[in-house]
Amino acid sequence: MLELKDLQKTLVAPSGQSRTLAHKLNLSVNAGEVVAVLGPSGSGKSTLLKIIAGLEAPDSGQVLFGGVDLARTPTHRRGFALMFQDFALFPHLDVLGNVAFGLMEQRVNASQARQRAFDMLQVVGLAALTAQKVWTLSGGEQQRVALARALITQPRLLLLDEPFSALDTHLRSHLREEFSRRIESAGIATVLVTHDAQEARTMAARGFQLDDGRLTNLW
Repeated sequence: MLELKDLQKTLVAPSGQSRTLAHKLNLSVNAGEVVAVLGPSGSGKSTLLKIIAGLEAPDSGQVLFGGVDLARTPTHRRGFALMFQDFALFPHLDVLGNVAFGLMEQRVNASQARQRAFDMLQVVGLAALTAQKVWTLSGGEQQRVALARALITQPRLLLLDEPFSALDTHLRSHLREEFSRRIESAGIATVLVTHDAQEARTMAARGFQLDDGRLTNLW
């Protein structure tokens, strides 16, 4: 289970003005549960994900997983998968290599990693593009590669920032259902950041609004 306890984060602009992104913020996410965080642009949703991932440090407070404080645990040792809006794909690798990368890092046999990556690409409808360089893909195709890469390692925690925004309506619906099913069956705790309230309600057991550094329960 993910637990955020009394997180505090204030951003100070070059002008000297400060903005509170998290004010004594508390949240818990159980295994197999999707929790959605909604809010206007600039409200701190992406920063919250970065704090959970270990990419940014809070000013105070704790991030715990399974009761263990992660303050001294670097990002690559947390066992979390992140998907941010810029996708962060590896331009020197083809589609299959991008998806298989996390498995190779876990020392999965190369042929097995590539087969599992191919199977996941079938799920997201990209099996025909395995040899393509990712920079030749459309935005929607790159987003699907990033989704496949995020899910394939069966992480302890999944952090999703607007994961379906570049996809058409039919594909968005299909992948929401597929992800929800896999998240539940694998017992992956998931934090979903989105502007789409309908998407949040479709996927998330609980939803919160982030505004002025505070979370308000929506459902």
